[in-house]
Amino acid sequence: MVDVTGNTDEASVTGVPIDPASNNPIEVSQTSTLQTVENGGVGEDGFEVSVNLTGANVEERIDITVVIDTSGSTGDSSGTDFTGDGNDETILEAELIAAQVLFDEYVAAGYDPSEINISLVTYSSDATYVGSFDLTQGDEFTQALQDIADDGPGGATNYEAGLDAAGDAFTGAGADPNGTNVVVFMSDGFPFPGGQDIAGASQALEDDWNAVISGIGLGANSSLDALNILDNTADGAEQVFSGEELVDIIVEPLTTADFLQFEILIEGIDENGDPFTQAITLPEDDPNVITTQLGWSIDCLPIDPDNQMPAPQDITVTVTGVFAEDPGNPGSGPQTVTTVHNVPLVICFALGTQILTPTGPIAIEELEIGDRVVTRDHGVQKIRWIGATTLPSAYVKANPHLRPILIRKGALGPDMPEQDLRVSRQHRILVRDWRAEVMFGDPDGVLTPAFTLCNDSTIIEERPTAPVTYVHMAFDQHEVVYAEGVEAESFHPGERTIAGLSGPQQKELLELFPELQEGYAYEAARKELRGKEASLLAIDPDA
Repeated sequence: MVDVTGNTDEASVTGVPIDPASNNPIEVSQTSTLQTVENGGVGEDGFEVSVNLTGANVEERIDITVVIDTSGSTGDSSGTDFTGDGNDETILEAELIAAQVLFDEYVAAGYDPSEINISLVTYSSDATYVGSFDLTQGDEFTQALQDIADDGPGGATNYEAGLDAAGDAFTGAGADPNGTNVVVFMSDGFPFPGGQDIAGASQALEDDWNAVISGIGLGANSSLDALNILDNTADGAEQVFSGEELVDIIVEPLTTADFLQFEILIEGIDENGDPFTQAITLPEDDPNVITTQLGWSIDCLPIDPDNQMPAPQDITVTVTGVFAEDPGNPGSGPQTVTTVHNVPLVICFALGTQILTPTGPIAIEELEIGDRVVTRDHGVQKIRWIGATTLPSAYVKANPHLRPILIRKGALGPDMPEQDLRVSRQHRILVRDWRAEVMFGDPDGVLTPAFTLCNDSTIIEERPTAPVTYVHMAFDQHEVVYAEGVEAESFHPGERTIAGLSGPQQKELLELFPELQEGYAYEAARKELRGKEASLLAIDPDA
């Protein structure tokens, strides 16, 4: 026997983008787990839900090139007191103050230092790429500005050369041509000499580097006419009177993903066979929602569907983490990450199924506890427990997971089955041809759910118009029996199967197998295939 530590079902999704259009996108992953309570059926004792939702920063580099005018005219007064000391700074002094404030503000805004790169370019008669700095290199950046101040103003005002050098700076910094690239082009607004192709140089920078170019005039004595030629922002060139005003234009506040709530939707069938839905919303401040440094979680939240979902049946549980809309995409609506559970609870034979016994085939509904049945692995074994469940036709119609699978005569080989065989979707059939050995390394065969064998012709999902009765049959261990000549599993007590029984059936079975109350299940008679594994058996064995 193996310890299954209760009945659980887990679903996960990873790498879901949240706030992808913002300046601080993240990717989130969600894992949700359902656990039935004390082996109870979903409609009787309910179940527990646990959720773990975590986020990770998505690296998004921003390259900024600050282009500083050092022409002779920048030694003139800016007409503005940038420091508040009662004296107007020169245009060059104002530019250097603004550049330093810009760097410091990116640090203060909380940006990841590895994601922000700020380059410096100076221009006068020609232009120079000074260097590139990440946010950990504050001292180096400040020293570079001091060196520019020490060199002082001089020469012409060649906008075209400054724009060309901004492209060189992006190249030197290793910027992504398709990434987020920003040019802060500062000046007094009076290019010299005339005849420069400012618009052409600006367009080339935009084409080559996807650059957003902001023209910035420093102080009251600056002009915006020429700066508007190169500026490609929606608002056009801006005249600033402090470093803080420049920050407001260039530095976007770092956004934070805004988690709103968990939503849990339970869908099933009520006792009349009608669809039944229960919705639970847990806002971020709900006591059941735990906020950690890594994200948000729910720990073992008990859910009781008000006794309106009787066993046996399949239920669907959808767990959704909800975030506010992407601040970079107004009007886009809430963002979600979702995991879904489809919990199968019925595993059994249909009425009329002929089971091989030492005296010949007998209809399963005629068998009783103590009757002997022929098994593949352990010869003749006595039935320890047998039970039946009848489902109304409307109940089955409304819940496709309860519909029987019809395996037509000869569908699995000559006289396999010997006549039409009906089982529940999850009832496992023993497959022991070349597929079991080649695909799974099991020459003795593998057990696969009946629905995975459907082929739209000889093995199909039925849509019954009359009530469906399923019969469960258990032995001292999990066995392979002969049903209409087909090797199929007996009832396997454990995992989800006990939860699919009515209360009296559970009580009876647990009295016969008291060890099941301790969270144990019998070893499977063969490897049991699940999900994508089982789908591989759709290959024709005779191909």
